[in-house]
Order: sequence, then C-alpha cells, then structure tokens
Amino acid sequence: MGARVAIISLCLTTVLSAQATQSDPADTLRVFLDCGRCDDEYFRTEITFVNYVRDRRDADVHVLVTTEGSGGGGRVFTLSFIGLESFDGVDDVLEYVSTQTDTDDEERAGLAQIFRLGLLRYIARTPLAGQVAIGQAGARQRPAMATSADDPWNFWVYRTRVRASVSGEESRTSQSYSGSFSANRTTDAWKLRFGVNANYNETEFQLTDGAFTNISRNYAADGRVIKTVGDHMGLAVGGSLVRSTFRNQDLSGRLAPAVQYNFFSYDESTRREFTVTYAVGVNAFSYEEETLFGALSELRLDHNVNVSLDYNEPWGEAGVTVEFAQFLDDPSKHRAMVFGDLDLRIARGLFFNINGRTSLIRDQIYLPKENLSNEEILVQRRQLATDYDFRFSVGLTLTFGSIYNNVVNSRFAGSSGGFVRSF
Repeated sequence: MGARVAIISLCLTTVLSAQATQSDPADTLRVFLDCGRCDDEYFRTEITFVNYVRDRRDADVHVLVTTEGSGGGGRVFTLSFIGLESFDGVDDVLEYVSTQTDTDDEERAGLAQIFRLGLLRYIARTPLAGQVAIGQAGARQRPAMATSADDPWNFWVYRTRVRASVSGEESRTSQSYSGSFSANRTTDAWKLRFGVNANYNETEFQLTDGAFTNISRNYAADGRVIKTVGDHMGLAVGGSLVRSTFRNQDLSGRLAPAVQYNFFSYDESTRREFTVTYAVGVNAFSYEEETLFGALSELRLDHNVNVSLDYNEPWGEAGVTVEFAQFLDDPSKHRAMVFGDLDLRIARGLFFNINGRTSLIRDQIYLPKENLSNEEILVQRRQLATDYDFRFSVGLTLTFGSIYNNVVNSRFAGSSGGFVRSF
C-alpha cells in the first residue's frame, strides 16, 4: 500500500483546489481529523476543500492517524479513512513514512499529501466532485463553509478539567488540586476566549527541628475578544483577575486593549509570521504582604510591545521574539526579554539545535518587604528578587547508516524490558 501511494504521489504531484466558492455547505465533505500529535492547524490551512468537525458523529469521514517508530529512526504514519453516514463501509488505509532526517515541515507536507489522496474517493461521491480539479498547484479557494446557522453550538467550544493527586513518603507528604474551565469561539471575523483555573498545592516536610508546611495557591480568570481587520491586522481587548501566593498578590486585575500587525498574511501563519503587537493596560494590585515599596495596594498603567518572527521551512525551523514592558507612571520599572530558537539542517542527517532566553528585570514591584526564611526560599514559596534570568541550550543531532526506513518492529516498545533499571 505504501509503495502504491508513493508512486501515485510521484506521478501526479497531486493538489486539490476547489474551482467554485458558492457551493452549499451541505455538499462539502465533513471530516473528523483524529491525529493526536499532528499539526492539525497546518492541515486546516493547507487543505481547504473540506469542512472539519469536532465530533466524529457529525462527520462523513473519520480520519484516524496513528504512528510508530521505524527501524531507521523515522516514523510510519498510518491513515485510516473510516466512512460514516452515507459513506458507511467505504474505508481505506494509507501509509506515509518519514525519515529521521526530515524536518517537521517536510514531514507534515508529505503527510498532508497522503491525506489529500485518501480524500479523493470520498470527494468523487459528492456534488463537489464537479468543482474539484487534480493538477498542478494553483491558487487555493475555499468552498462555502459551515455557518452559525448550521451549528447548534454557534462555534462555541467548552473545556473543563479537574484533577487531584496525593503522594508521600516517610518524611514528606504532598497533595494538590486543580481545575479549569474555558469557552472559546473562533470564526474568520472574531476570536473569543474566556477561562478560569485554580491550583492548590500543599507539601509537609518532617525536618530535624519539626514539621514545615508549604502551601501555594494560584487562581486566575481571563478573557479576550479579538477582531479580524483584513489579512494583516487584528484588534483585541482583554482582561484578567489573578491571585498568586508566589507573587504576593492577594488579587490583581488588568484590562488592556491591543493591536497586532502581521507583515505576512495570516493565511501563511503555519509557515511564517512576522508580527508586531502593542498593548496599553491598567492594573490594580492588592498584596498579601506589604511590598518593598511600602504598598498594600496600588493602581498602575503600563504598556508593552512584542515583535515576533517565525519560520517553518524545509531547511528547518527558526523563531525569535523580543518583548519590552514598562510602567508608564514610573519608566524606571521595566522588563526586556529576548527569546529565540533554531533547528537547522546543516547536511543530510545533521541538525544543529539552539534555543535560549534572557530577560532584564526591573519591575518586581510585588516583592514582600519581610525577608524570606531559608525554608521558604528552598521550596520557592515566593518569587525572589533578581535583576535578570536566562536559559540557554545548544546541541547537534547526527543520524547515519541505512537509507531504508520502512520496517516497523514494535516488540518491547515503551518498556525497559529489564535491560536497564527503571528505579
């Protein structure tokens, strides 16, 4: 099957593009993409002649993508096309094999090509078949997509999570509880997000001079509304409420409008982005303990600018972000941060990896006045005073040997097998 698909892909250099954009959404193939670690945003951006749905019960085709490691260090992707509703019984299985020397972009592009090929037999059985051409790559056009009238949830997606854990040993016991809820709605014109989360952690240590208990609480609620303005700009307003023992904040609130400009079109966001974001915010702080500056509460205005450049190309991936934030009422209180990462293919099988971050910190207005105990410092109960922080890593990856990469042998997969100690 893999060889047959490889030959078809090589001969056709297949691309699907819708020729008309006025088709009925009901005629467009509905696909439930179940791909786990796949870059599903890339698929939704590059393959635009289907409607993607969140639930398989709403789909015409369920595409299940599974993966296993291959003998040569790459991955074998198995795409199972499962027909539903009127396509019940119309099933297929295709494979795509990536090598260890492939970049993420090469891997996802090859996987997307097999995905297109697998959808052909279903497209051919829909009214859209007469509006689809197979040929050389051309301008992508999207057929009529589902509207809010077709969706009883009006594009809203809700997620909730709760978790509790307990662990311990003779001299230490620990318990933690967390929960979150979010509501998101994304359309071409608007993007809305609202969420709340809570985390409680308690650890008790038995020391030589008695017991020490560390408790940390973090609660937050946030929301944002984003409006699309053309292909290169977005306007937003957002707010948050936060309580954090780590940052000595009994309660802090923030409200900020923002604007973002992308020098590339947002349609290219899975391949490249160059954005400049500017925000101005009003902040209200209420502290658990008096700060170094003698405040228990205060109101502050600030602004920040973020410049970010990201590329995902066949030669590898690269990105850099520069951010500067400053209190407007006291410009001496500011923060600057630079973050960058690079995954570069130097030669066949040879990759150079580097990533780092550094910050200049001059805005820790929340630090408590009283000194921390040694125990509080060791368990990181509070944020410590610092003028900077940094993180840096660099590495090389070299793969060589057999060029064949098709064999899958899953014996002892995911297990130490007794060959190495696991404790």
